[in-house]
Amino acid sequence: MSPRTSQQFKKIREDKKNIILQAALELFAEKSYQGTSISMIAKKVGISKGLIYNYFSSKEDLLEQIINQAWDSVSNLFPDKNEKNLSPEKLEELLDLNFELLKKDYRFWKLYMSIAMQPMSIKFLEKKMPEFLAYFINPFINYYKQKGSSNSQAEALLLGAVLDGVSFNYILNPDSYPIDEVKKIIIEKFK
Repeated sequence: MSPRTSQQFKKIREDKKNIILQAALELFAEKSYQGTSISMIAKKVGISKGLIYNYFSSKEDLLEQIINQAWDSVSNLFPDKNEKNLSPEKLEELLDLNFELLKKDYRFWKLYMSIAMQPMSIKFLEKKMPEFLAYFINPFINYYKQKGSSNSQAEALLLGAVLDGVSFNYILNPDSYPIDEVKKIIIEKFK
């Protein structure tokens, strides 16, 4: 058997890191960020607590990397935050995408909602929020401007607040919340 190459070691390291991130996401979503210890994550992955610190400097570092991964994957799906010509069809596509992401990445959004309710305890989220809001709200502001709205920012923020409320209610009760029907109504009202 030949020795492993540096690329093989790098892949093994990345795979293990992703396994740890996934386990942390599951536990943070299930038991809360505060209710999850590094020991619990290590046990779920089947490694020692000390080994986790070879990949992450702290529990907060783990959370930051989970949020950054989600941010990167979601931001690649959305248009440029300064997009000026958002058509009604594109708005509908973005709203539809919002709901698909909510259903697809339920655990992440459950975690996100739980830590969003505790902004004083998670400084990282406070730093990320202005960038997050600008990225996702600006296309809506521009959409309402081009429609001739007298207060496009307020309309965009209202749409964002409605989406947050729907997301929160869906996270609380995913099996009986009529998300697809609600999505149709939101698209009809805000388009």
